Amino acid sequence: MNISNISDTVNGQKRILILTSDAGFGHRRSAESVEKALIKHYGDQVDARVVNPITDTDKALLLNNVEKSYNTGIKNTPALYRLGYQLSDNRQVSKMMDGALTLALTSSLKEVISTFKPQAILNTNPMFNSGVGFALDQLKMHMPYFTVVTDFADVHALWFSNEPDVYFLASDWVRVRALENEMKPQKLIVSGIPVDPIYEEPVASKAKLRKKLRIEPNLPTLLIVGGERVKNVVETVEALENLEHDFQVVAVAGGNDRLFLDLVKLKPKFPLHVHHFLSNMPEWLRAADVLISKAGGLIISEGLAAGLPILIIHYLPGQEEGNVRYVLSHQAGALPANTGEAVATLDYWLENDGYALKLAAQAAKYLGRPHAASEVAQALWESIDDQTQSPTSANADFVESVAETPDEE
Repeated sequence: MNISNISDTVNGQKRILILTSDAGFGHRRSAESVEKALIKHYGDQVDARVVNPITDTDKALLLNNVEKSYNTGIKNTPALYRLGYQLSDNRQVSKMMDGALTLALTSSLKEVISTFKPQAILNTNPMFNSGVGFALDQLKMHMPYFTVVTDFADVHALWFSNEPDVYFLASDWVRVRALENEMKPQKLIVSGIPVDPIYEEPVASKAKLRKKLRIEPNLPTLLIVGGERVKNVVETVEALENLEHDFQVVAVAGGNDRLFLDLVKLKPKFPLHVHHFLSNMPEWLRAADVLISKAGGLIISEGLAAGLPILIIHYLPGQEEGNVRYVLSHQAGALPANTGEAVATLDYWLENDGYALKLAAQAAKYLGRPHAASEVAQALWESIDDQTQSPTSANADFVESVAETPDEE
């Protein structure tokens, strides 16, 4: 989004600023999910804007380069990334990082906030936590400020700052991490990671969805989601030749040109539907029986919201290692060591009329949080009402009210 376009707001609309980044893909997808939920529930009464303060202004050029190199670095040097992640994952080091990031981002954040003049702010990236609070102090502005944490377990200490009024957390595991990092319990809400609010809607039968999507309506469907940082996709598809059941595969390259071309070249004996990119991913997830992908927080959340067992074929060091443990510990998926184990797992899930698959799907559905985006949207909306009624005590009153809301896990 061009920042020059964010100042046009219709009078009477509630203005909500949603901050995100493009280092990885889950932050923006979660931000856009909350934006969709706000529009779904409040229509033209709300003006919600998703902004990346690193790339949507010209005041954070150094971090712009860092963000651009993130995907390449984590893909090409995962061991180095893991080492850096582990060494910096403590309160002392993260506070120093927080200070440096605040210094680098203050001008950009001040420009975004002063231009849009929001009435509430939602953040979906750990880099902005303290910077937003500092920018608001510099601008002498006061408003509800929330943060959404986008992983399930091993979240970095950088996520946790005293500045946000409320944290929306993916799981009880993250709540424990937050408490270990000295966050106040009354600030913490276990909501799940926001996913597209379409997951809240009643779903047609899988057969009807598949017919609509022009694939075989009655075959078990394996959805493989790839991307720039997902390994083992082609190898997994090739290994499925050894699967001892009837099935079909939908393989998505996630915008990765090379992966798409490699998938198109395959000529397996089973039906294979290859897509470069899908804009209607929720439909495809709800039409599938199994999700095969890496352990990113957002794709895991979407799979669980769709009630799909997850076969994890790759994960990144650091935060995604915790996502793997979260899925496996709840028996909602599997982590095969190689393609042979992947095929054996799928055979086990599909045999006996899919009995084991149904059990794993039940576990996934139990973990799923299809209402997370709407829960965050409602909290943002109500916080503005509280702020309007009593600006001096609104934030404290709202934090107290959400602290009384029981978590569900």
